[in-house]
Amino acid sequence: MEQKWVVFYVSSHGFGHMTRSLAVIEEIMKQTSDHVYLVSGAYQNGFARNYLKKFADRMQYKDLKTDIGLVTVQNGLTVDVEETEHQLIPFVASWENIVAEEVVQLKNKSIKCVLTDITPIGALVGKRLKVQTIGLSNFTWVEQYEFFHIQQEIIEAFKEAYSHLDLFGEYALALSMESVNCPRKSIGFLSRELDWSKISDLKQQYGHSLFISCGKAVKIDHVHIENYHGTVFTTSGITVTGSNQIIELATDTQDTHNYLAASDLVIAKAGWGTISEAITSSRKLVLIERESVLEDTHNIQQLKEGHLAISIKESELAALDIPRLETRADRDISLERLNQYSNQQDKVVELLGLK
Repeated sequence: MEQKWVVFYVSSHGFGHMTRSLAVIEEIMKQTSDHVYLVSGAYQNGFARNYLKKFADRMQYKDLKTDIGLVTVQNGLTVDVEETEHQLIPFVASWENIVAEEVVQLKNKSIKCVLTDITPIGALVGKRLKVQTIGLSNFTWVEQYEFFHIQQEIIEAFKEAYSHLDLFGEYALALSMESVNCPRKSIGFLSRELDWSKISDLKQQYGHSLFISCGKAVKIDHVHIENYHGTVFTTSGITVTGSNQIIELATDTQDTHNYLAASDLVIAKAGWGTISEAITSSRKLVLIERESVLEDTHNIQQLKEGHLAISIKESELAALDIPRLETRADRDISLERLNQYSNQQDKVVELLGLK
């Protein structure tokens, strides 16, 4: 029987796109006999290769810069609009050659479909291959770049690429995405599967703990903890002071989501991947406001209205009074509402018609 391939293009901006895409790939591996051709940045693919090593015989990887995303200022969360636009111009100009090379690479494979989260390159490859092409995201770069008044020519290029999508798998908290004209399927929250045995062991070993993350695309060097004597788990790129028990998780840690789920409080940039991991594990969530980022502002507003999170300003990272934050979280976050949400990982293959 001819081997079927699912081709998956994942944004090389940050890390959240890859971690949620790994949840999808895990289910493709569990529920089908398909092989997966995964295209993303070298850093993201390096993580994926290790995480998916038990499926190595059904995986093929291509390291490629698939997105620019939003470039932030050094040691901060603010978006550098000028630099973002500066990098976007040559990136858009490179699409034609990249797509042509990918089509040659894939021409001898039997392609079941193309998935993209949410790089335009995936949509353009799907068009050239003339196979079903599915977008997976809670946003597209069109809304993000319109918000920052990026050059209209760049925005139109992204719109044109996304116009070739046949279906859109819409994650929870999605922006309006008016430029997406294809049918949509609601997916909800999705994350990698939790290891509850390890989570229990972490709780027993470390006791009360915090999880602090600003994403792997951002560096923050001024987080100070006050009035806290428990363990602080941090991801790479963050310098935390004020606690005697700070554990920086190595960049190649495969299961940061288990450390997050073992923590009493999660303090994080409002990226979708971390939010989904916190919501599906019923963690109290403190989100860092970035008014300059449309997705973050939208996510925070929706979660606060639903009593699923609280927020702080970036300036508050310099002096985080943890007991005060915990009091706010206990008052404003509804555990009853949190417990209504579950991980949709096991349903995504069926929802997208990939069986």
